[in-house]
Formats: sequence, C-alpha cells, structure tokens
Amino acid sequence: MSDAIAIPFSKLIPWDGNVRKTGAASGIDELAASIAAHGLLQSLVVRKTKGGKYHVIAGRRRYLALKSLVESGAIRKDQGIPCTVTTPDASATELSLAENIIRAPMHPADQFEAFRAIVDEGASVADVAARFGVPEGLVVRRLKLGRLSPVILDAYRSDELTLEEAEAFTLTDDRETQERIFSDLPDWQRNASAIRRMLTQGEVPASDKRVRFVGLDVYEAAGGAIRRDLFVGEGGGYVQDVELLDRLVAEKLAAAKAEIAHEGWAWIEAVADIEYGTLSRFGRVYSESEFATEEERLEHERLSAEYDALVDDDDADTDRLDAIEQRLSELQTVDRWPAESLATAGAILHLGYDGELVVERGLIRPEDRKALKSTRATASNPAALPASLVTDLTAQKSAAIGAELLARPDIALAAVVHALLLQALYLHADASSCLQMSLRVPNLSRMVAEPDRSSALARLEQERSAVFAQLPDDQGALWDWCLERTQDELLRMLAFVAAISVDAVQGKTEQPDSGRLTHGAQLAAALSLDMRAWFVPGAENYFGRLNRPAILAAIDEANGTHAPSLEKLKKSELAVRAEALIANTNWLPPVLRGSDKTAA
Repeated sequence: MSDAIAIPFSKLIPWDGNVRKTGAASGIDELAASIAAHGLLQSLVVRKTKGGKYHVIAGRRRYLALKSLVESGAIRKDQGIPCTVTTPDASATELSLAENIIRAPMHPADQFEAFRAIVDEGASVADVAARFGVPEGLVVRRLKLGRLSPVILDAYRSDELTLEEAEAFTLTDDRETQERIFSDLPDWQRNASAIRRMLTQGEVPASDKRVRFVGLDVYEAAGGAIRRDLFVGEGGGYVQDVELLDRLVAEKLAAAKAEIAHEGWAWIEAVADIEYGTLSRFGRVYSESEFATEEERLEHERLSAEYDALVDDDDADTDRLDAIEQRLSELQTVDRWPAESLATAGAILHLGYDGELVVERGLIRPEDRKALKSTRATASNPAALPASLVTDLTAQKSAAIGAELLARPDIALAAVVHALLLQALYLHADASSCLQMSLRVPNLSRMVAEPDRSSALARLEQERSAVFAQLPDDQGALWDWCLERTQDELLRMLAFVAAISVDAVQGKTEQPDSGRLTHGAQLAAALSLDMRAWFVPGAENYFGRLNRPAILAAIDEANGTHAPSLEKLKKSELAVRAEALIANTNWLPPVLRGSDKTAA
C-alpha cells in the first residue's frame, strides 16, 4: 500500500466485491453525524480504476456516510477524502475481508464509560446525541449504565451479568447498594426481576392498579417521589410514597362513591381491593330495561305492529319498511332500577386489575335477602296454594324433568355445565340451578407458600380469565348461553369446572390413603401426570423449609451420597447447594411422586 492521499469524493466509487453484504447500510446516519463532528478517523482503502476513478475496497459504510453528507450539503462533492491507495497486484477481496475480521468490536461497557467521560468533560446530552447521531434518550440510558459501580460493569464484561441484569442495577445510583445486592444474590437467583425487587422493597411499581387508577401525573403533582426505570419503557418506575398513594386512592374512591350515591342505593362501599369470592356473600338484583318515556313506548308498539303487517305483504313499500327499521333502532331502551331494589340493594366500588373503577350494583347483603324474598313472594303470589300441595306437584314435575332428560343427553350436558358454572364463576349466593349438584372450589393459592411462582396456578388462572370472558355478565342469561353452545364447547367448560374443583390437598390430620386422596392419585395416574413439568424443588420453595438431616437425606437419595463438607454449611447455604446438586436428577419430594420415585 502507499501513504494516505486526499482524493476528491466525486472520484470515489463503491466496489461491488466488498465482502460485507449484510448490515452495510445500517447505522449510516449515526456514522455520518460522527464524521461531521469528528472528521474521518480512518482513511478509506481504494484502488485506481478506469477514467481516473478509484474503487473503495475497504470502508464502504464510511463511503455511504460521506455520500450522505455530500447529498445534504454538509461537505462539498470535490472535497478531498483521506484514502490509502493499494498496489494493483494486492488482493482487494483479501483486504476487504481483513478489515472486517481483524477489527475487534468495542464492548458495550466501554461505550457506556466513554459516553460518561465525554459528559463529565463538559458536553451536554444534546451535544453528544448530535455528534454521534443518536437519540438523546439513548445517550441518557448509556450514561446511566456508564455510572454503574465498576464491580457491576466488570461483571457485565466478564459475562457474569447480562445487559438486562446490569440495566436493573441502574435503579439506584448508590454504588455500595449495587455491590451489596450483587454480592448477596446467589448466581441462580441473580436475575433482573430479583435485582429490581431488592432495590425497590417497600415501593409500588407503576404498573400497580392503584397507580393506574390515580395516575402517575396526579401522584407527582401531589409531591410524590418516583424511582424511574429508564429501561422498562414509558411509564416505568416505582412509587416511593405508598402512604400518599393510598390517600389519593381513597380520595378518588370517595369522590366516585359520592357520585354513585346520587343513584339512590340503600348503601355503598368503596374499597381499593376485593378478594375473589367476597362477592359470593351477596345476592343480586338486576336493572330493568324500559323506554325513556311513555310516548316512546307507545311509538315502538305502533311501529312494530305496522312493520309486522307490512313485512308479509309482497307489495309492501320497502322504503317505508326501511324507515320503520331506522326509527325502531333509534328508540333505545334504558336500564332503570326499580324503587324496591334501590331501597334494599347497594353497590360496591373497587379497582379492577387494570386500575379501572369497577362498580358492582344491585348487591343484596345476607341480612337483607330474606326480607326481599318475602316481599317478592307476597307481591307475586297473594293467594298461594297449600305448601303440601306445592311440594307434591313440584316433586312430580321434578321427576318428569328427569325422565325427559334421560332421552336428551345434549340438554343434560348443558344443564350440568350451567349448574357448575353458576357455582364456579358467578359470585352471588342467589345463583341457583334445579340440579342438586354441589361444587366447592378450594382456595389453593392460600395454601401455596409462593403462589406467584406456581406455573400450575398460573395456568388455571389463565383459563379462568379465558372462560369468564366468554360468559354473559347476567347470570340469568347463562341458561340460554349454555343451550347455544356446541358439545365441544360445553365439554371444555366442564373440564374447566372439574379442574378448579380438584382438592387433593392432604391436611395435617389426614391419612394419605383416605378416599379423597386415593381418588386424587387415581386421577393423576389417568392423566399420566408428571409433576416434574409443574414443580422444581429449590431453596426457597422446598429445601429451605426442611431441617438439615432432611436436606442431606434428599441429596443422598438423589445422588447416592453427599460430600462431608456439606455438613459444615449453614442451613440457608445447604438449601442453595441442595438445589444445585438435585437440579439435573429429576428427583421429586415423596409426596409428589407417582408409581416410581421420580415421576408423579
């Protein structure tokens, strides 16, 4: 090669044989901004060709960036570009390959620290963004990473931490805290979620339904502090003043309660959170649909009668039919609550999972249900038949219904699903079916120490949400809904109800060979259940809850023996080691096993 010379840009042309075929055009704007700010730091490698032109053998991305600057007017077309001219006998392909292979890319951690150094020398974020052609937000995030403790950055360089885990440490600027948490977390638990959780103990994530309900802007306007998370996207962060947040939630709920009070309910309660099943203590009454005025009701009756008379006439005026249809669609009904319901029923306001306000109207407290039923019975049946006669007649009707069902298994399936869905998902005590079936849904999440980490509970909750989204809001419409379903759809519902009603939980005083637990084992065998797909014994969910001899016995059973050094470890350390030693053995606790010692 010869020494570098300046060649006018207009005499440079790209070479088709450049080995870099992929990604050559990516990041050109950033590179152009860097060249405009700092000049061309590395000359192009060129070879003379016909007509006084030069092929760019190495430096194609630099050439494209220079071309962009010429087109924008930032540099002249005849401006001299530093170039190194190769000899005619040099292999152009070899030169192109050497430049692309031999160049070692800069580690991202070095980039972060370089950005930090530039800003520390006095440059603003906007200046750095302009000089390197990148968004200001990217500069801010790189600066945040560049100010991490050297311990964290070195761990990232040596692949002890992933980039996502390093980003999690930016939640605090306190380097001592960063280093302490890095040291305290064992390797198997050192993930981004655990790091964020330890850095934000006692704080509330911005995704919490209370924060969504109040709004981050309202919380901040009230003087609340937020720990920002630059790497989670817009709105990411943690509310630090939980007391202020709860006060703002209570105030907004109180305002909503006052607004609902104008509807005339006998009582109203407002809570931020409500446990699943709480509403099952209440009965429910429903609104009635009616026209807004008597005039609209009469008009609807008149137009409906006219439409019915015209629609069967082959010579009917189609324009008139269209006009009637249009007007009928405009006569909308409104939902109104009878005075009888308002005098007894109430409403509960609470927050949905997405932070939206949910209003449960028409709830009847247990102590009010008897009085309401008595009032309804007296009003609807002032001259009731003798109770013994009613019992006789309705018993015969029940037998007749059963006899007819024998010949209609499709209706029977719908009836069973209807009865079970009422008990499983409609959380009101007055929901009922004429089928005498009893369903108890065990609250398994209260029996599991860490329900959020149970994949089986998560799967059931996912299906619960999917099923619930298909059901009608009004339990009174559920029967018609069931009749309209296909057999496959009903069987899916039936499988779901069966799934959430499984109770194979062994109580403290219960023997494992009791009838219920024996059937649980039989059901597991019929399903070919392998608990290894649903449970992995670890330090937190299993070994940490055993005594030392039991931990060592588990290690021995899984591996045949244990090292004597394990006996000198603290129990917490031994639990962590047990998790690692048993991780690849398929070992399971005895209570989770099936016919062999590993599978359930």
